[in-house]
Amino acid sequence: MSESRAPLYDTQRIDRLLEQGFPWLRFPVDLERTFLRDTVHERKRQFLLSGLVSLLVYNGFLVADYLMAPEAFMLALVMRILLFTPLSIIFLWHVWRGSFDRIERVMPSIYDLLAITGGLLAAGSLSFILFSTEMRYTAYYHSGFMVVLVYGNTVQRLRFWWAVLFSACVLSMHVLTAWLAGGFDLNMLPAIASLILSMALFTLVANYVMERDERRRHLLLLRERAVVHELTTTHQRLRDLARTDPITGLFNRRHIQERLPLAWQHQVLHRGDLGLLMINIDHFKRYHDRYGLMASESCLRQVGQSIQDCIKRADDRVARYGDDTFVVLLPDDAKSRIGALAERIRQAVSSMGVRHAASAASRYVTVSIGAVVDQASTERTAESLIHAAEQALSEAKSAGRNRVVLHDTMGIAA
Repeated sequence: MSESRAPLYDTQRIDRLLEQGFPWLRFPVDLERTFLRDTVHERKRQFLLSGLVSLLVYNGFLVADYLMAPEAFMLALVMRILLFTPLSIIFLWHVWRGSFDRIERVMPSIYDLLAITGGLLAAGSLSFILFSTEMRYTAYYHSGFMVVLVYGNTVQRLRFWWAVLFSACVLSMHVLTAWLAGGFDLNMLPAIASLILSMALFTLVANYVMERDERRRHLLLLRERAVVHELTTTHQRLRDLARTDPITGLFNRRHIQERLPLAWQHQVLHRGDLGLLMINIDHFKRYHDRYGLMASESCLRQVGQSIQDCIKRADDRVARYGDDTFVVLLPDDAKSRIGALAERIRQAVSSMGVRHAASAASRYVTVSIGAVVDQASTERTAESLIHAAEQALSEAKSAGRNRVVLHDTMGIAA
């Protein structure tokens, strides 16, 4: 079955269908479309294998032709070997080569139609032989129609309503052939017809049960897909929550602690550099004491958003690292841009115009930034970048706050 593009369905809806059943062997339109599409490749394989086996059985009946109707043997030989078999092989070959693949996308029942066509041609060949010759065992020859019913309803496993149509066509062909062909005792028609009708009913019952069970298995598979998807989505949501700061919506400290060593190792392999900004809100404890919890959380969100707005590259990561501290990880090409980015962030936060009457650095909320860029190396670990950024931030605070201090580890002008 095709799973990659299969839609997902509500498990409660599927459970209701499983509980209520589907006695008419039909799903709601969207589910029916999915069922037919998901099973079309299995139908194709069934058609090919059953077609080959049935073709061998069909030609094996030449033995019965020779024993029961020797006078019609040559005609049966021509019909079976020279006409029906080559046509069947051509059709099977085209199916195997994928000639009907485009058609199956818009009409998944194509293989049912091909199977019906093959079965009716086989029944037609029996009628033609009965019309064309007179034989002593005509009544017994009509049993071939029962074999055709078995082929369509249980071997090819036509969809049930196609099987009903197929059975009706075969029964009609049998009655017309018996009525119109010569050499058949019409007194035997009710007996022979009842046998063939019984075979049709028995095979239809078997067909119904097989399709019902197949549809039930498909619903169980859809439910399993839906449950797995729900569990996967929930797991991913929990993973995201575990790496997301609930106040700002940014990544949290845990994410940076996981991301930084991976970025370090990547740059070790590529001999690249990494940059880190450690950003601290100036006198944030005083802000909290003066304006309260709600204003403090609003301030954190505004600062976080202001920092995020300055980030232009998708690989850069902004995270809330502590109560009043943010970090920005620059995992690529940090040397050429870290200083300008740090200053842009400092100015962006100051430009927000959020009042901070308790600050000794400014009348508004400002930040101090410690910036560091380093060449990744096996001689050091990613933690060295954190320590260097903390040291740079400490220097920025000691120098009066609301400023950027860039550690000149790679010869960058501070």
